Amino acid sequence: MKAAHINPFLDSTINLFENMLGQEPRVGQISLMKSLHTHRWDISGVIGVTGVAEGVVALRMIKRMVEGLVERSGMTAENEEEQRDIISSMVGEMTNVIAGNALGQIQQYDLDITVPFVVQGQDHSISWPRNNPIIAIPFSCSLGHFEVNVSLKENYLHTILGEAGLE
Repeated sequence: MKAAHINPFLDSTINLFENMLGQEPRVGQISLMKSLHTHRWDISGVIGVTGVAEGVVALRMIKRMVEGLVERSGMTAENEEEQRDIISSMVGEMTNVIAGNALGQIQQYDLDITVPFVVQGQDHSISWPRNNPIIAIPFSCSLGHFEVNVSLKENYLHTILGEAGLE
């Protein structure tokens, strides 16, 4: 994955948190994700990427942070099930905004995104694309830590078909 593809995810995440959530996110040390199976996140918003490049974008957070965002938004729940639904909706929409805005900045690719889905629970897992590096972009703000993970790989079959006029 090219470094030029990381900056749009940084910009998109920072813009979302500053402009829509009133938070000032600080970027940590960007790295390759080493372990796919161990993590500290309670909630992951996941969105697929298709087209000339394929992959996955995930927004990963701890529950306490999302509850703080929900509280600041003014949304209230009457029971735990409703609270889970609000949390899922918020994280899904945040993931959609981050991925959509970032991928829109990567203009040399014709890319589409899938509908986001949210996974909750301690030690939940995500099926990451095989043999594809995953970039971990850590952030922190006054409500806690979170991370954006990006795994994109050029779809060579898509490129070959396009060059042959078969798309």
